[in-house]
Amino acid sequence: MKKVIAILLCIVFTLTIMSCAVSEEEIAPEYDSTVSGNIDLLGKTFVYGMVASYFFEGSDSTLGYINNTEFADLAAKRLNDVEQKYNCTIEVQYDSDVGKTAYYTVSTGDVLYDFIQYESYSLVNYALSGIFYDLASLENMDALDEEKWGSRYLLSPMMWEGSLYGVLPAQHPLRVQNSPSGIIAINEQMVKTLGYEDPRDHFEGGTWTYDTFTDCLLNFAHTNMSGEKVYSFITSNDGWFYRSSTLSNGGDLVTINDDGTYDMGFYSPNVLVAFNQVYEWMTGPTGGNIMYCGSLDTEDNLNNGNGVMALIDAYQILSGTTSVAYNLEDFGIVPFPAGPDVDAKTFRTSFESADFIIAIPISVDDPEQSALILDAVYEPFEGYETRDSIIDYLSRNYFHDERDSEFFVSITDTEHIFYFDFIHGIQGQAMGMHSNSKTPAEYLDSIRDKHQSLIEQYVLPQYKTMIELYD
Repeated sequence: MKKVIAILLCIVFTLTIMSCAVSEEEIAPEYDSTVSGNIDLLGKTFVYGMVASYFFEGSDSTLGYINNTEFADLAAKRLNDVEQKYNCTIEVQYDSDVGKTAYYTVSTGDVLYDFIQYESYSLVNYALSGIFYDLASLENMDALDEEKWGSRYLLSPMMWEGSLYGVLPAQHPLRVQNSPSGIIAINEQMVKTLGYEDPRDHFEGGTWTYDTFTDCLLNFAHTNMSGEKVYSFITSNDGWFYRSSTLSNGGDLVTINDDGTYDMGFYSPNVLVAFNQVYEWMTGPTGGNIMYCGSLDTEDNLNNGNGVMALIDAYQILSGTTSVAYNLEDFGIVPFPAGPDVDAKTFRTSFESADFIIAIPISVDDPEQSALILDAVYEPFEGYETRDSIIDYLSRNYFHDERDSEFFVSITDTEHIFYFDFIHGIQGQAMGMHSNSKTPAEYLDSIRDKHQSLIEQYVLPQYKTMIELYD
């Protein structure tokens, strides 16, 4: 659930970076990282442009972690350590639209930011306009190291014509898990009071399916002590409901065949099964037990006791003080239920924007210096070098059940994550079924040509770049 940016860029330009004489102290592209401990950057200041946005606490944070938390303290220590090691200063400047600022400063040849951090949704068109370095070409960071800089699928929105323009700090706790959508949060206290089986038990036992979800929709709705209806399920709108179902029965946005042809996943029989099920949930006996927020405030309605389950984004779980973890005493999380054509213990999540994407504007004096600093800043925090250590942290601080911690950490694993391009209308074309009276099959048929055109224009170049870079 991402904010729509006001301006789509259509100007494609190329800036030529003029080479200059390199002194002994400068970092040249052929710099050997094995001697990095001897580098002295002579007090240089690196300006980090960071957005203050909805997916974290903005300026009341350090590297995106809420201040006065363990991770914020570790982030502050890391920044100080890097400054001491390389004799430099890292200055963070918060900007409500750091991508737009970077675009205009690059277009005028100015140097404002040495690197920026934003969500990919707001960077996609800037990246296509050519204002960022191809990070895969730099020597001082291995941008294709998926363990350190994020899964190829999470980075796919920043890929174009053989280049990779953005990465994620994947070894910093909870940075990559912030982005997915389609997670169902549960008010566990209500489930216990109602006396029904916990959806987490269904998921663990391989029975979290369309059928058991239907039972939850039918039975979780009730009247509270104030005489107000409590809904079984909350979603911002039925379009998000459809999107979450797409991957739940083995579907994909697009599949590239060995001969170079492709198939559009929304038109496969298993996806139509999923869409028809959502249509039945919305229009059948369970329809009256589903609450549509309209304002996207799904976590607020769950926190306020208006529903038992809610379809939310990962950032709404624990990234800020308005999120579920800060407001519900006892809650759980599960994926969207599995369809009849897949193993019920498998799951897939989707995202339309990768939060915390890092990019380097092409106007910087030396991109290798920027890469050197980023590579050092985003080494793992001491004590949180492993997956198990992060699961333990989540269990100690946020989740009451370790199953939730394990699930949350796993949602961005390669086999679970998939990108929906929202900004170019691809998701909107396929998810607009709720705005008309057509059946899913009728609606999909009506937008086939437009959907195919968008895929060929935006999705296939990303897939081809992914294959070129990683395979």
